[in-house]
Amino acid sequence: MEILSRIGIAAIVCADFSALVTRLGPQCLAVIATEEGLFGRDIPALISWTQNQPVWSDLPFIILTSHLAHQRAAAWRADLVSSLGNVTLLERPVEAITLTSSTRAALRGRQRQYDLRRLLSELEHGNERFRLIVENARDYAIIFSDPDDTITDWLPGAAAVFGWSADEMIGKPTSSIFTPEDQANGVPEHELSRARSDGVAPNIRWHKSKSGGRVFLDGQTVALRNDDGTIRGFLKIGKDITERKRNEERQAVLTAELQHRVRNVLATVASLVKRGDTGGTTQEFRERLSGRIAALARTQTLLTRWAGEGVVLDSIVRDELLAQAADPSRISIEGPHVLLMPKAAEVLTLAIHELATNAAKYGAIGAPGGQIAVRWERRERKGQDWLQFHWKESGMEISPRGDMRKGFGTELITRRVPFELKGTGEMRLTAGGLHCRIALPLKPSESVLQTDVPADLLSASRNSS
Repeated sequence: MEILSRIGIAAIVCADFSALVTRLGPQCLAVIATEEGLFGRDIPALISWTQNQPVWSDLPFIILTSHLAHQRAAAWRADLVSSLGNVTLLERPVEAITLTSSTRAALRGRQRQYDLRRLLSELEHGNERFRLIVENARDYAIIFSDPDDTITDWLPGAAAVFGWSADEMIGKPTSSIFTPEDQANGVPEHELSRARSDGVAPNIRWHKSKSGGRVFLDGQTVALRNDDGTIRGFLKIGKDITERKRNEERQAVLTAELQHRVRNVLATVASLVKRGDTGGTTQEFRERLSGRIAALARTQTLLTRWAGEGVVLDSIVRDELLAQAADPSRISIEGPHVLLMPKAAEVLTLAIHELATNAAKYGAIGAPGGQIAVRWERRERKGQDWLQFHWKESGMEISPRGDMRKGFGTELITRRVPFELKGTGEMRLTAGGLHCRIALPLKPSESVLQTDVPADLLSASRNSS
């Protein structure tokens, strides 16, 4: 005690062996004991404690030898050293400098053990954090492969992104997740070659999934090296940005569609000005043109309300009759739900606008007892869904000659509907009133009013419809 206290080392004296065993614990830095204090005692209890220490702990023992019978002491001493492990034997009499230097060495070793415990704790904490990150980062695909790029680790994120389990993918080449076209073009090999030479290679492209679909990854392939610089494998990590990529592509399509639609609307307006009826006064021409442009504007409002949607036919009919202040009690509208694609919506809007305008000026809307019956139905023709649209006016005075004015509206219905919508259109004026019938296939089509119309269809009547 006195020797140790001189060099600043505090120690506790144990009165007997039982007290020593009781004092053992994580805070015990070293044990100095004499062979006499240990010989004949319950050594298995001491050995059991040392063998059950944490993995980082190896408590040092400094044992001062005794003058026990040589043969007996030698065997016991050998078993003790073998069982306790970290033992330093000092033969008595022991010089003070030998004891202090041995004690300091034992304490330095014990301190390194505590440093190791701290590092192990930090490593364990880091591993736990890494495990939690890996297990919960389900939108990140993380894959490890060997030098030949055979998959060795398929982490939970990869299973969540691609759909394949670890059992299904470990042992397969990483190239198996590339699209067939990329495999055919040697993209996986080129990516590995770049990772070997540069240490890292970008991996930003579509990949295939178990479901047969595709996922878009924004990531990279990293070469993993040994201390001597040789390749020991690869790490492929990528974030699943499939939804963002598809949104970007949809946005690009919508932008292109908007540009396309604006150009076509302007072309349509120009066509209306060029082909519009020129009979009558300038004021009348302006009113007719203004009405047609307003009808187009109403359709464009409906078309742009929801991206990728068409226009409900019922809405077109009611909006155009409402624009002419038609009396609802004299109007009959009947038909199933029909969603018109942009091109059909634009053409039919103009056709219905011309019918409604004509009815207000010369037909059933303007006649005191006039009636308008609008109905439509869907029919199948040779496996294709067709729309049959009927507009019938009655209760109006018919010219004795039964002549029907042939203007822009007539041209639109009888000539442009067949040309642009691949359908049919006809208008008949009978003793009972005006009857218009339009038929067209219901199929997706471009939002464009044709501008490459044959010359004979570009001429319009000078009479108002």
